[in-house]
Amino acid sequence: MQNFNAMNTSIILLSIVGLMAGMLSSSIGFGGGMLLLPIVTSVYGIEVAVPVCTIAQLLSNASRTVIGWKSIEWKKTLWFLLPSIPLTALGAYGFSIAPKNIMTIIVGFALILFAIQKLRGKLHFPQHPATMVVGGCVTGFINGMLSISGPLSSAVFLTLDLSPVSYIASEATAATVMHVVKIVVYGKLNLVNEHIIIAGLGIAVAMIVGNYLAMRFIKNVDKKKYQKVVAGCMILLSLFLIISTMC
Repeated sequence: MQNFNAMNTSIILLSIVGLMAGMLSSSIGFGGGMLLLPIVTSVYGIEVAVPVCTIAQLLSNASRTVIGWKSIEWKKTLWFLLPSIPLTALGAYGFSIAPKNIMTIIVGFALILFAIQKLRGKLHFPQHPATMVVGGCVTGFINGMLSISGPLSSAVFLTLDLSPVSYIASEATAATVMHVVKIVVYGKLNLVNEHIIIAGLGIAVAMIVGNYLAMRFIKNVDKKKYQKVVAGCMILLSLFLIISTMC
């Protein structure tokens, strides 16, 4: 009876976190994975948490792609995916041997620096295919290893000066493809089983509900103010990721 109550508590907790993660991701383009990973890790452990979060994020991002389909910036997204697909696979193979805590902290500090420069107006990347290709390289590799690609890919797509819905949908499309690649690799490494799939699906349902609510909200948001809010959230969530990793 005690184990049953504990299981029910975990399901309720993960559903609430999934809903919040979906709303967060669809509001600012990232943060769902950063919020999910520490909580799911506390329930299942890191080796299980990463595949579970990957399944949940795959379906969550796919739903954002469907919702914002007409606004996707396809050409830039494809340039991003060109290098990110093979490097996501490479990073996923390195998942079992990477020093995850150290790399997560380094990525967190790099994102804080990016966001501060963006808020100060000191960071300007050219809207050129090379920006998307380089961004895809870095994001794909880190995504495969740590399953926290959202802030990295968001930082790249934020340079395109897109409308909020176009930015969210384009980034989600790229993330969906990268998550598919990871699931395939994790499957080959025997890191995915039916229990992991069920847990990921359960969280995904809650995230999709959050996606729908948030995507309706951002349609009429001012683009410039929105980008500043995104940068500010990137700082706060990166600090949360660093602290949760060190604890």
